[in-house]
Amino acid sequence: MSRPSTAGFDLGRLAPDVGRGVRLLPIVHERVELASVGRAVLDAVDPAAVAVELPTTLREAAARAVMRLPRISLVISEEPGEEALVWVVAPGDPIVEAIRWAQDRNRPFFCIDPDLPYEERHADRVPDPYALWQMGAEAYLDSLQLGLERQGESETDDRREAGMAFYLEQAREEVSGPIVAFIGAAHLRGVRSRLKGPLAHPFARTRRSRVLVRHLAPSSLTALLPDAPLAHAVWERVREGEAPSDTDLGSTLSRRQSVMRFGLRVIQGERGSHDSDRGEKLVEYASFQGTRAGLGCRLAPDRARLGGVVWRIAAGSYTEQTGETVAAWQRRMFFDFSRRCARVQGNLIPGLYEWVIAARGVGDDNLAWEVFEVSRGYPWQEDQAEIETASVEGEELDLGTRKIRFRRRFFRVKQRPVAIPVRERPHPESPEDWLRAFDSSGVCSYPPEDLVVEDYGRFLQRKALSVLSAERRRTEPFSCSLLDGIDIRETLRNVHEDRVYVEEKGRVPGDAGSVAVVFDRDPDNDRYPFAMTWLGEHDQESDMAFYATNPADQVVGPGIMRATYGGFVLTQPRGRLFDVWSDADYSFAHGKAEVLLMAAIDYSLEKIVVHLALEAPAERLRRYAAAQGKQILHIPLASLSPLTLKKIRVMHILAGHDKRAIAKDYVW
Repeated sequence: MSRPSTAGFDLGRLAPDVGRGVRLLPIVHERVELASVGRAVLDAVDPAAVAVELPTTLREAAARAVMRLPRISLVISEEPGEEALVWVVAPGDPIVEAIRWAQDRNRPFFCIDPDLPYEERHADRVPDPYALWQMGAEAYLDSLQLGLERQGESETDDRREAGMAFYLEQAREEVSGPIVAFIGAAHLRGVRSRLKGPLAHPFARTRRSRVLVRHLAPSSLTALLPDAPLAHAVWERVREGEAPSDTDLGSTLSRRQSVMRFGLRVIQGERGSHDSDRGEKLVEYASFQGTRAGLGCRLAPDRARLGGVVWRIAAGSYTEQTGETVAAWQRRMFFDFSRRCARVQGNLIPGLYEWVIAARGVGDDNLAWEVFEVSRGYPWQEDQAEIETASVEGEELDLGTRKIRFRRRFFRVKQRPVAIPVRERPHPESPEDWLRAFDSSGVCSYPPEDLVVEDYGRFLQRKALSVLSAERRRTEPFSCSLLDGIDIRETLRNVHEDRVYVEEKGRVPGDAGSVAVVFDRDPDNDRYPFAMTWLGEHDQESDMAFYATNPADQVVGPGIMRATYGGFVLTQPRGRLFDVWSDADYSFAHGKAEVLLMAAIDYSLEKIVVHLALEAPAERLRRYAAAQGKQILHIPLASLSPLTLKKIRVMHILAGHDKRAIAKDYVW
């Protein structure tokens, strides 16, 4: 492999020579970006040996664990009266990369951290390593050291730094050539200053009674790794300096069976039956040239692009598993929410936790699980281990692990080891028994579902009024009237002015009337072919027009059919709605969604017509409403709970009122 160019970064600034051929490279432990920086420096310097900030007593165990890569190991040691020492040997750790580099070239490596009892627990405030791709590695590490120098050091830290300086000097005497030492950024200044003075052998443990190397259970990866396991998998694929092809990456991920089938087909350039873009390939392999950080030609994982890969695979798998399409607005909200959540926590780029939380917010637990499954993909860990396997929870190591509980909906029957009382869906002994029940003169709805839809319609009316009221709200400094009350938020925002702000709530001209809800415009008229208009049975029910999937395709009981709304309109009082689907007044409407909105405008007795849809109505429809002295209030579909919307989309049609008595046994 040719050596990368060093013209892209200042080696003397990134890993300064402190004298006699020793270079110190500040690092952030266990972060993939710093592994790439360390690899670029090692390739540029080509040292005779490598030194790492690792206890001297762990050298043999570290060598064995690194030799097992890409399978991730745990190095575990317990001494009486002390807390257990646990080190995760993952490819994205810069210390691991340094040892691995030395082993690949048959060069020595030295562990220079003295094995001292270390009971202090403090978390160094480290900026998100993703910043180094924008700032450059030199500027990032300079600012990192500057921030850490302002934090107080303990007596144990002083002893450790003195010991590291001693062992580093000892290592320099054993080799003839330069040494690159990987030192935690918090200790770099202390080690550098002590190398200039007299050194003494540290009073530290020289060996441990028991040091174990264990294979890390795949289920423990997400708890112990700061970066998503998939980021380490990508680094493992690109660490040799070449980006993987689409087939290579697909075969890498396909070793993990829990990464769903459709996601793998997308990566490999194939297509599921629901993917409309034939031949489209997912070429975002979460890696880019390290020249963005001034690292020559070294490749590194890009966690920002990794999020796009995770979403694409997870969304495809979710569609295949549940049959529900993931909309474009869900993708936009997923990235926006996860980014904002990361910024609140002081990070630039979201990670596994933020991705899962965002997926649950824009979808449900099934979508969150798919994101989790893809993010934790690390194929080599599933292979049969030649050593014992250890399973460790994050809370056992006091890592501040955050737990997420998934409540998934399963769409296929699972075999249970014991009998559990479960409500089973009735099945006909012969399909003809259910078909005979359709011999009826009329159809009707299922009352419990009517209540849900009516309640949601009233909720949308209240929301529309609150939106208009907020638009007309006015805030001003208090002078002579309190208006509608004190505006606490504005008062606190301008507390430096020493003034009180009051608010006047907007007055809405009129009330909300008809409600038009459009889930899917269905421009090709192929997904929702069934259209119907029916009248309310009593004064608490609205007249309703809707279009839906063909209910005859889902017969779930004797005279009971299930359908999914594509859109509907509610209007009161009841008994006034003509069959909108045969009304010639709406013949110029562009699609069924516009028919519903025009009917909502015509039949509304109030000035405000509520429109819930993914896209705002066309301007000609706003003019159509204005001509009648009415106003369309659009509410984006993405602003409401997807779980609630999913609930109200399902409807059941009964072949006669007599079926209502038995419908509860068949409606799920």
